[in-house]
Amino acid sequence: MKAFLLLMLVLPPLLHASPLAMQQQTDNAQRLFSYQFRAAEQDIRFQFSLPVASIVRNSNLIKPYVPEVMQQQLWRELQQQAQQAGPYRIAPGPGRDWQNFQLLHAFPATSAQAEQANTQRLQLLQQLQQFSRQFQQQYLSNNGYQLQYLPDNRQQIIVDHLHIIEQSLPDVTPLAQSLVSQLNIQSQRQLLSVLLSWVQLIPLQPAEQADYGQSFSPPLQLLRQHHGDSASKTVLLATLVRSLLPDVKQALLYLPQRTVLALAIPAETDDRTVSLQGTDYLVADPSGPELMPAGTVAMSQQAFIVSQFFAYRLF
Repeated sequence: MKAFLLLMLVLPPLLHASPLAMQQQTDNAQRLFSYQFRAAEQDIRFQFSLPVASIVRNSNLIKPYVPEVMQQQLWRELQQQAQQAGPYRIAPGPGRDWQNFQLLHAFPATSAQAEQANTQRLQLLQQLQQFSRQFQQQYLSNNGYQLQYLPDNRQQIIVDHLHIIEQSLPDVTPLAQSLVSQLNIQSQRQLLSVLLSWVQLIPLQPAEQADYGQSFSPPLQLLRQHHGDSASKTVLLATLVRSLLPDVKQALLYLPQRTVLALAIPAETDDRTVSLQGTDYLVADPSGPELMPAGTVAMSQQAFIVSQFFAYRLF
């Protein structure tokens, strides 16, 4: 992918009306992006181009997830296995809860057979419950999603963000490398500051993981539509960092209503950090729209970070 980026750190004061100015236009098979914003007390402008075909390909990394379709397929498999094992049938749990299904005898057992039949039923129920979990995990994986649990055991079905980062790297890396070649970067922290400010200023779309990823946008799609939810913006920042600092450990932190990034880079005294599996990570929240330096999180999210009330994925 050809990507061209031009960056100037000293510009006339053009940004008083808006914290982020952005323009897009198409030139042949290229989509041209121009940005102006202010970060670290400097006015910054940069431009880059992306192949239209790459944007389309990146946008198609997400497949629609429809819970009812998975439920129907799983239900057929469970009924078939139950019927093959004996005179059993599957029924939803209380409140038509298909996740916590029941296994019933198709014909009532006689009193003499009741204890043995109930033992067999419970054994089969455990087997079917295990099959149900494996089926759901495989179905989600095949469609680019994953099942995860928050510390209070609430279940979330979310996009497999690490897969998106991996698949987006070939398109994002040339852009990011061109960017850093134009900057006088002195440290990892300075690089993170510029990238974080840029992503924070991209408009936030207020929707989260509960919609089965329908609000999620892969990195190039996010740039094209110029808005995204916190998970989309975090994945964009993570992909940029991974392309430029491939040896830096990262973690996606899944808070109840927000997704943020954490990076294993040196922290300063008052920075907000989290300790994960023996490593300290600097927290960076690209959600925006306000500018917040790395090591700072919104007041509404601090309690979750301090108490480590989040799920996470390391990479």
